Amino acid sequence: MPIDGCFIHYLVNELNNELNNAIINKIYEPSPTDIILELRVKGKNYNLLLSSSLNSPRICIYNDSFQNPDTPYNFCMVLRKYIERGTIKSITQYNNDRIVILNILTHNELLDDYEYYLILELMGRNSNLILTNNDYIILDSLRKLSISEDNDRLIIPHAKYEFKKSLNNINPFTCEIDNINDLQGVSKKLLNELNNKSSEEIKKYLNQKINPVTYLIDNKLDFYAYPLNDDIKVINSYNNLSDLINDYYKQTSYINNSKSIELINLIKKELKKNVILKDHLESDLDTAKENLKLENIGILLQSNLYKVNKGDKELIVSNYFNNNEEVIIKLDPLLDPSDNLKKIFNIIKKAKKALIKVNDQIELVNNEIDYLNNTLFDISISSNDEIDEIKLDLFNHGILKQKKFKSSKKFKINLLKYEIDDCLIYIGKNSIQNDYLTNKVAASNDLWFHVKDMPGSHVVIHVPNNDKNYVFTEELIRFSANKAAYYSKAKLSSSVPVDYTYIKYVKKINGISGYHVTYTNQHTIYIDPKE
Repeated sequence: MPIDGCFIHYLVNELNNELNNAIINKIYEPSPTDIILELRVKGKNYNLLLSSSLNSPRICIYNDSFQNPDTPYNFCMVLRKYIERGTIKSITQYNNDRIVILNILTHNELLDDYEYYLILELMGRNSNLILTNNDYIILDSLRKLSISEDNDRLIIPHAKYEFKKSLNNINPFTCEIDNINDLQGVSKKLLNELNNKSSEEIKKYLNQKINPVTYLIDNKLDFYAYPLNDDIKVINSYNNLSDLINDYYKQTSYINNSKSIELINLIKKELKKNVILKDHLESDLDTAKENLKLENIGILLQSNLYKVNKGDKELIVSNYFNNNEEVIIKLDPLLDPSDNLKKIFNIIKKAKKALIKVNDQIELVNNEIDYLNNTLFDISISSNDEIDEIKLDLFNHGILKQKKFKSSKKFKINLLKYEIDDCLIYIGKNSIQNDYLTNKVAASNDLWFHVKDMPGSHVVIHVPNNDKNYVFTEELIRFSANKAAYYSKAKLSSSVPVDYTYIKYVKKINGISGYHVTYTNQHTIYIDPKE
């Protein structure tokens, strides 16, 4: 469910306990919508993510790696100017709304105190991150907004910051509850759980001890600070809300940094070009098929050519291909009879060539579209280090044309791996890794796994000494099949079919973009993917 005001209430309490009086050592902006504050408090280092992404706004202690653009964005430079080396005095929520305020205290060279507010509005497509002074005068914001029909506030430097007005104004944590529909910051799903409860029961429900979970609803992954009812299928439980948020968005969103965003935009641009090209080719194919129907017309004209005179616009003949029904053959009056016949047969000849050529081109375009879609999926499951491997693959494929990027650049390929009993389980998460895993790491008697008929990772059980008599336990097979299902587009589905066979039965398909294989002698196991 979207992050609502009640969720933020729990989250702010958690962050305050962890980050109160933290020093802001560094400030980063890995993407145009994300700010990361590198903090130091109680002898520990933390990264606090403040994201105003339109489809995934959030705030949490960030536990993944990230990379910055070569040149910092303007907003990052403003934050560094005003609040770097400052102290977070408090993290608060405005009423029970989806607004988080960081109160930051800084000092100048003369040790004079300056107070700033970094305000994160977590409002879906209206999300924003705004820096103000202690009088709420805006110094800068990620998104500048003028007053319009859709926006009643002015968000530009030097304007007075005003909190967004809410239709509901009853904070369920602090106020008496007369009408449940007046509650502020309560999403529809939570409201359904509070319905028919008394004021005291609502307060007791909202003040329960949090138990962060991800769960499935209508085959889609969702999350909240606790299970909303007993009927939902809980997937994972977490120690805190930051771990929950990190894991959820890692599973459902692309890595949000400048490096991956550039690749995603590039791939989407290439996809759009190929989809348009496919439409044009299919139109050419339809035209060629239509022109092939002229073959019988050409034969009929050839049989009745003696009836044609120059200047005739049409010829009516009996169609012996269709029960001798009369058919009208259109002619060019400026051409001789033989030239009219030659014109028709030239159209037929071109149509036959086009059928072969266009079908081949459509197959190539379909392969390219599959490759680009698969690469988008690879990005979604890749760490920041693995993005460079994808860039190399795109460079070798001719899509990425960066002057500074050398195709000879050497990467140390680090496969994700697990050890069970005396076996290693390797996971390949992109074309470069899959090629390396299958051709360099795996041996002929290793067991290979892949989700059936869907993009996903290659998984290999590497047995000791290439032992052809090795007995694979059910635990080993189910674990590896689960990894193949989890790192695939079917990760949120249930009863996912995963094929497995020996590496010696896996063969690379040449001439197709990316790394594709065909395989035989496989078995299929059905898995409910879990992390």
